[in-house]
Amino acid sequence: MEENQEGFNGYLERLALICEGIDVLHAGKKAVVFQLNRDEFLQVRDSLKSVGDDKTEFKIDISGIEFIYLLSE
Repeated sequence: MEENQEGFNGYLERLALICEGIDVLHAGKKAVVFQLNRDEFLQVRDSLKSVGDDKTEFKIDISGIEFIYLLSE
């Protein structure tokens, strides 16, 4: 579990870097949408304690930028 958490923290760091780049492009509300296959979606969803097992979509807000995850089936 600890190794998985470290990997997810690295993932969040990468999202934060994306936020830095997006934030300078435009004022106003910003969102990024990921439509993932089942394996990728479950990997991200299972890394978040606050997302239920029955969810097929969820979002992560980092510095006011929404990262929206959708299950592609």
